Amino acid sequence: MFRALLIAAGLALAGFAAASADRTAEDAEQFVQANAQEIISILQEMRSGERSVAEVKQDFRARIDDLADVDRITGFVLGRYRRTADEETLEEFGRVFREFAINVYERELRNYAGHTLDVTGSITRGPGDWIVKSTVTGGPEEKTYKVNWRVLETDGDLKVLDAQVMGVWLAQSQRDQITSIIGNAGGDVNAAIAVLRERIREQEAAVQASQ
Repeated sequence: MFRALLIAAGLALAGFAAASADRTAEDAEQFVQANAQEIISILQEMRSGERSVAEVKQDFRARIDDLADVDRITGFVLGRYRRTADEETLEEFGRVFREFAINVYERELRNYAGHTLDVTGSITRGPGDWIVKSTVTGGPEEKTYKVNWRVLETDGDLKVLDAQVMGVWLAQSQRDQITSIIGNAGGDVNAAIAVLRERIREQEAAVQASQ
């Protein structure tokens, strides 16, 4: 079941699944404006101490599910290996990668906590597929940063499939790293699982050190 989900997700992200045209570029822009700004505001509550870290993390994870299609991103980053791994391995990879990916989003977006996000336009890649452009402004020097979002429509729903932060597309970068690890291990997805577990431990240690 999980294998079928990942294969379908990967095909959809690669553009092989038919995308409906129910939504417009304006819908995609409004989706990013509302959901991404909400996440940035939530992270500011953690930084300011308005709410406990545990409360904010729980809220953040729920909001990430509203914003991003983590299951589809999981299929994308596995590349061709999603077709060769067994069901148990795929399920474990999905669980571990989900934890890792949410931590990455939290780390990257935390840099913009308390900032203001403004959507500045979009590029239509195809039916139901957009790059939404935005700027994030704030901090002591009121600096402005560019953050782009790839938004895909599936069955009428909009979800972010990738985000470009400081010029780097996060999911594409993760795909390059993970498929390289698996390839170097002779196609063994467990090698990527082991690396991701170690990175999660490093992420958690970094968060503890910053508190």
